[in-house]
Amino acid sequence: MNKWIDLEERHGSGAYGGWPITLVRGEGSRIWDTDGNKYLDFATGIGVASIGHGNPSLQQAVSDQAGLLMAAHNGYYSNDIRAQFLEKLISIAPEGLERVFLCNSGTEAVEGAIKLARAHTGRTQIVAAMRSFHGRTLGSLSATWNKTLREPFEPLVPGFTHVPFGNKEVLAEAINEETAAIILEPVQGEGGVYPAPKGYLHEARRLCDEQGAMLILDEVQSGGGRTGKWFACEHDDVLPDVLTVAKGLGGGLPIGAVIMRGHVGFEKKQHGSTFGGNPLSCRAGLAVIQFIEENDLLGRVVDLGAFFLHSLAELAEEKPDTIREARGLGLMLALQLKHSVGPILAKLRDSGVLALTAGRTNIRFLPPFTVTSDEVEQVINTVRDVL
Repeated sequence: MNKWIDLEERHGSGAYGGWPITLVRGEGSRIWDTDGNKYLDFATGIGVASIGHGNPSLQQAVSDQAGLLMAAHNGYYSNDIRAQFLEKLISIAPEGLERVFLCNSGTEAVEGAIKLARAHTGRTQIVAAMRSFHGRTLGSLSATWNKTLREPFEPLVPGFTHVPFGNKEVLAEAINEETAAIILEPVQGEGGVYPAPKGYLHEARRLCDEQGAMLILDEVQSGGGRTGKWFACEHDDVLPDVLTVAKGLGGGLPIGAVIMRGHVGFEKKQHGSTFGGNPLSCRAGLAVIQFIEENDLLGRVVDLGAFFLHSLAELAEEKPDTIREARGLGLMLALQLKHSVGPILAKLRDSGVLALTAGRTNIRFLPPFTVTSDEVEQVINTVRDVL
């Protein structure tokens, strides 16, 4: 055990248990540990390093802003960079979403969305999906399905119901005049990388309109270009009332956003955040969006995502006794095995590839949008060898 791992274990809270490596440097899709070992990073801090590690454009933007101003609380002052970021964020959001509350993380964005739905409708009931993951703070944890995560902290916030993801009939039965919102991930991330079945989001939209409820789409992981469109709901042409995004939006810096339709919003002092909308994170977010636009990375995500998924599907055909299926959208992909992936992830790491779990049997891949086809092929070959 190296001294950095020892220090983190000694002084950390105990909430995390990590692998026996200490990462210290990254460049593009590559990352290095303290022993000089190099890895292909197809985890990217759980989809955070969207435009690659050490991106020069992002680095310059953050450096410049750090020398100008890092704190300007939204509750007291306007700020030029925050205003520009808000304008840019709305420009890439689905048409009809016009307002934004800025925060620091995905779970905070979901908390804000839940509060907004209850305040706007005057109702309390929230319908969520099985296999969902919306965060770990009490409100977002109440919307999360995983019982292992939930049970130590019960009783949670009351009023949450979970229904099977993709089942239109059960969803229709669950929503009524007491429902404040339906909250769904267009692509379930932590639950196993399951894209919503065709027509499911449209039905959720119809039911919300019929019952006067709000549709919240949680794109904390799938948003910001991860699926080849700025937001995964655009693949189905569904407009939510509220959309949450975080992770890759800041390229590595903490940032989250609750994006809402023009007629929806908080009343003064109903919600707030000390660090939300700070100029440093906003400058990072602005740089990330600009870099994606200037380099047509959405098109790259579409092309490489299709190539990657096809390659994973071929691998599944090669190894039917080991692999159940490949699925995903853009560069948000999973390979589902017929057994636990823990030992496989460890062997991948030892072979120079970093990937993630998404449930017990899924290997999840969230590479940077700048990844190359050669790097994808290298990962495919490494997975094949390890299996």
